[in-house]
Order: sequence, then C-alpha cells, then structure tokens
Amino acid sequence: MNRRDLLRGSAALWGAGYFSPLSGWSEVVQDVDQLAGPPKHLLISTFTAELLRTKLVLPGQWHPYPRATERDAWMQMPEDLRAAMVKRAEMWHGKDWPSLLATTALDYKRNGNRSRYEDQQFGRRHRLIDLVLGECAEGKGRFLDDITNGAWLICEESFWGAPAHLGAQRAGIGLPDVAEPIVDLFAAETASTMALVEYLLAERLNSVSPRIVPRIRLEAKRRVLDPLLMRDDFGWMGLKPKRGHLNNWNPWINSNWLMTNLLLEEDAERRQQAIERSCRSLDEFLSDYSPDGGCEEGPVYWQRSPGSYFDCCRTLASATGGAADVMTHPFVRKMGQYIADVHIAGHAYVNYGDAHMEDAPTPELVYRYGMAAKLPTLSEFGAFYSAKDSLGAAGNSTVLERALGAGLPSLARILPDVLCASEIRTSQKVDALGRDSWYPALHLMTAREKAGTTDGFYLAVQAASNGRSHGHNDSGSFILFHDGEPVFIDVGVEAYTAKTFSPERYTIWTMQSAFHNLPTINGVMQHEGNPYAASEVKYTTSDDGAGMTANLAIAYPPEAGVERWMREIRLDRKAGIVRLAEDFELTKSGSVALSFMTSRIPSESGSGAFVLHSEKAGVKDVSLRYDAAALAFNMEKMELQDAGMRRSWGPAVYRVQLRTKADVTRANWKFEIA
Repeated sequence: MNRRDLLRGSAALWGAGYFSPLSGWSEVVQDVDQLAGPPKHLLISTFTAELLRTKLVLPGQWHPYPRATERDAWMQMPEDLRAAMVKRAEMWHGKDWPSLLATTALDYKRNGNRSRYEDQQFGRRHRLIDLVLGECAEGKGRFLDDITNGAWLICEESFWGAPAHLGAQRAGIGLPDVAEPIVDLFAAETASTMALVEYLLAERLNSVSPRIVPRIRLEAKRRVLDPLLMRDDFGWMGLKPKRGHLNNWNPWINSNWLMTNLLLEEDAERRQQAIERSCRSLDEFLSDYSPDGGCEEGPVYWQRSPGSYFDCCRTLASATGGAADVMTHPFVRKMGQYIADVHIAGHAYVNYGDAHMEDAPTPELVYRYGMAAKLPTLSEFGAFYSAKDSLGAAGNSTVLERALGAGLPSLARILPDVLCASEIRTSQKVDALGRDSWYPALHLMTAREKAGTTDGFYLAVQAASNGRSHGHNDSGSFILFHDGEPVFIDVGVEAYTAKTFSPERYTIWTMQSAFHNLPTINGVMQHEGNPYAASEVKYTTSDDGAGMTANLAIAYPPEAGVERWMREIRLDRKAGIVRLAEDFELTKSGSVALSFMTSRIPSESGSGAFVLHSEKAGVKDVSLRYDAAALAFNMEKMELQDAGMRRSWGPAVYRVQLRTKADVTRANWKFEIA
C-alpha cells in the first residue's frame, strides 16, 4: 500500500483487529531482579594493596606515551595527521592569550550565564593542547614559548574549575576562595592536562626556564592532589553517605586524578593511597550503575561515564604493567555495548535527557574501548566513524583539523586518540546498525526494520523514571526515524545555565513532557522525581516486529486524574509501519492533548491524517493517521534561539498536538505512522 492509498483508507483504520498482536511475537522477561547487575568491589578486589605494592611502577617511571623527545614514535604517526597538528598549533603561534576577568566569572551569580566564562577558560586549554600536540608532532621547539605562556597563565588562575561549581565551597558561588581548593570536573581535567604537558615536554620546558616544571607540580598538588587525599566529603566521590546515585562526575574526575597522581606524585606512599581511594570511589560508582549496563544519563554522557571508567581501567592496567585488568568483565563490556545499541544513523543517537541528537562520542574512544573489552562490534564501529569524519580520515586535512579541536579540552583524551590513528586506519570498519536492543532496568528499547541498514523505520522508546540523572519528564516518550532521517524527535537541551540544575529546572520547556511525544492530561504534564515513572512495562520482539507497552499513569501527579494510561507502540517490520495505541481511563472527564515533536514541516492531509515533510532533498514524507472524530489537529512552530539546538534541527521545530474535541473519561485511540 502506498501513502496515497493509506490516506484514502483512513476510515477503515478503526475496524476490528487493527491492533491485534503480531503472530510469533514473544514477550521478553524484563524482571530487573533477575539481572546480575554490576559487580561489587571490582577494582579494589582486582588492584589490591598487595598488587599495588609489588606491581605499581615507581614514581617517575610510568611511561604511558612517548615523550616529545622520542622522535621515532611521533614520526611514525600518519604524515597528514602530524601536518594537521602542526597547522592547528600555527594558528596560535605568537598570539596573545585571552584574559579571564573576575566580572565574567561573576556572570553565573549575577545572571545565571556560565557559557561566557567557560568559553574563554576552555579556549585557553584548547589552545595549550593544540600547541603541545603541534610541538610533539614537529619537534623543533617552535611552539615552546607559546606553551610556556599558556602553562604559566593557567598556573596563575585563581580556580581551575567552573564558577558554576563553586557552590561546593563554603563561600558559595561568586568568585573563588583560593584558601579552599575544591575539585570539580574541570579542575581535575586541567590538572591532568598540566601533568601531561610536564610529562611530554619537561626537558624542553626546562630549557626555557627551570621554574616552569616545579610550578606545574606545585599547583597540581595544591589544587587537586592534596584536597583529594585530605577530604572525603566531595559528593562525587561516594565515600560519605551518598545523597543520590553517582553519575559521570565520579569516573570523569577519577580518571584525571589517577593520571595526575601517577605522573606527578613523588611520594610512593601517598601515590598508592590515592590509587586505593580512587578505586574505592570508582567501585561506588559502579555499584550505582544501571544493572542492565545502560547509561542512565544518555549517550552524550556515555563518553564521560563508561568512557571515563574505561580511562581509569586502562591507566590502572598500564601503571601495573598489565598485571591486572577488568575491561573484559561481562558487565564492563555491557557498559560499552550500550553506545552501539543506541546509535540510529550517522551522528544521530537516541538522545533522551540532556543531549543533542548529534552528540556523538569520539570514535577513537569507542574504538579503544572496543579493543580493550574485546568487543569487535564496538571497535569496528569506532573505526568506521573515525575513518569517515575524524582522525582516521586519511588525506582529509579539513576533517583532521576539525577533529583535533572538537569537544571539551582534554589532553588525556586526545593524546591516546592521535597515537592510535595509524592502527585505526588499518583496522576493520563496520557501522553499528543492530536490529534490536533492550535495557530492562532503564525500560529502553530500540528497533529497526532490518539489521545493517538505515532503510525504513527506527523506533526507540524509553519508560524510565523521571528522577534519573540529567533526565527530563519523558517517561514513555519515543523517537522515530525513517531512512536515517528524524521524524518524531527529542528536542534535546539548551545551553546550561544556573536554572538548569536548580529547583526551577522543570520550568524549562525542553524538560517538560508537553514538549516530548507524550500526552498532557487535563492540562497537567508529567512530574519530576523517582516515583514518577511508567509501570507494567512489557517489551516484545520477533522477526515480525518489536514494541513496548507501558502504563504511564504513575508518571503524572494526582491532579492529572489518570486512573490508567496504557500506551502501546511497535514497529511492524512486515508492513513497514509503526502502530501506536493509547488506551486510557481518567478519574474524571477532561481534556487530552497528544504532543508530537518534529523537525519536519507538518500539514493536514485530509480528515484524520497529517503529513511530515522535510525540506532536505530526497527525504520521503511520513504520515500519521488518527481518529478525526475524536481529535483535532493543531500545529505550532517553535523558533529556536539556542545554538546547539539549531545545529541539530535548524532554525525551528514544530509541535503537533492532537486535542480532544470534547471532554473524555476513557478512550482507546489508534494511530498509524507510515
């Protein structure tokens, strides 16, 4: 049946048997209690005190990467990549460094803006990393004065972290109290960057001035190494009674702590003490991880949740001479597999929570994780996208230069990435286009019409709690793509401000269920918090199709008046369509509005149907049919101001609402998307 026939036949849609279960479907047992879950005390039982005493390399002896003076190793790097590294360094050669003004740091306290200061702060670090990589690639000393200026300026900063995180100081937000060093994400990241600058270039920096290396060591010790040994009350550590589940902060900071400690700490006892404490902290993170191996915070945070956990594991294995490793543990492998499972097409991922649709992880990280975990699906996936548009893109200087400057500034990340480029270029490369995945603890399913291709529909549904880290009020919402192009979307998140992580978070429109693919009931949206989640979740899959049913009632507060709201959505592989059903009962008669978010242009197409049209050439229209006797079509265009959202969707998105024509108490609506 073509789309024209489908629209003409809308009146027949509501006949008996339309939504009868597909033959051969099997319900998947999704009892979370049956999952093995994360292992307990994995790192402290692997990297024991005895193993560290006997196998840990001595202070000053760890050699994770070639130093800048080891020219043979750097000259073995692909010539085009070395040229790109030098070209990026040349952009900053002899240039003045940006100032970090106190009044800009006060933006966060004064008006909630964190971007203006962070852009300048991160800009310094990006510039320093570019110069260091350029010097390592070229080896002529041309960039040493610039590196000296950058390193010295960073040493002079009052605080290496973000003003937005100063709430952890007793003095509160505003300007930092230099008498109370605290360790946030970016203080730790800066420390590891400075430690690696010292490691790579100490000999050459000493030729500029013998005071640079001691200053780097002093500042890293004062700002990061000492506080992390003296205090155990930073919330991200998990070493005190936890206020909630640990999130990406834990492995992200621990990865940089381990790197800084191993490179700069000269006291063997303190060095081992820090490693043992970090391992205990990481074990607390793992114990809080979703028992199905999925990343609760979504794909954008995968690279700083499992990805940073991987960084920690590789550092520990390297510093003990390979005497122990945990990367092939089944649960750690599950954590890695997740990112391949939520890949839709190209740079598009299942972007629930605080994520943009195209927030793809660094492909070299995916490759390295897959190699360490012995997951060919993952390593081949990473290599595929590295060759396509990152450091593996041989001969494409534009792509290489862009990849070198992408993401947050992290020398600890980009360094192993550039050093594995030659290996990636000769490795097997296969896109990750799996047919089905199911994460029963997160109530997350993905399904495509056929494995190995983006042709046809791709459906993702999540019915998790509205209290998850970086989560939105979106339990039971879905994402739909067709032929690799978005149809119904999760709009994502605007740039972080003070409001984002305040009690006002859920007044932001992107966080609200009315701007996800969900019902608004009696004018009431879903509520935030762990108790607000879909229930009675069931997942089914077979060669014929895949889908989920869930009761959304508990995701809404009592004032919504929902007795029962059974949503069923499934991909019918045989017919090449998606079916949606809303079977509900309210405690009182009222109104319902079903929201559908899209980046396509919606328009009515006769009675009981609307069409979604993309302005992108060659993209097929998609239609949705509904019961016109009960529901009325309404559409609004939403102009986007946020730069990140505009990169994902263009200048605007649209919200289609199907609104009840009269108050209802119960109904069983059926929809077909084709």
